[in-house]
Amino acid sequence: MSENILSLEDLKFLENLHQKYGIDFLRFDENGIKINNEHIVFDDISNVDYYNMLTEISKKLKYRLNSNFQMNFSSGFQFDVERLSSFPTFND
Repeated sequence: MSENILSLEDLKFLENLHQKYGIDFLRFDENGIKINNEHIVFDDISNVDYYNMLTEISKKLKYRLNSNFQMNFSSGFQFDVERLSSFPTFND
């Protein structure tokens, strides 16, 4: 049985980003949010509504997955969520 983590509003927002801006991936990790064509998205926006919405979506998924993650969009409006493993640090 699957569980809906994202609301219908979240999904419509993501679909709009994908269709309007050609988003291929969204990456959420300790460095923040990375978008494949971030300059297109944020140059077109005069306020921070998109960033705030992405932050809320990332909080929901990060809490549920207990991990950093990347959303990969494919044709149409389909996406896969991939857990990201942390890279090990080496001390000399």
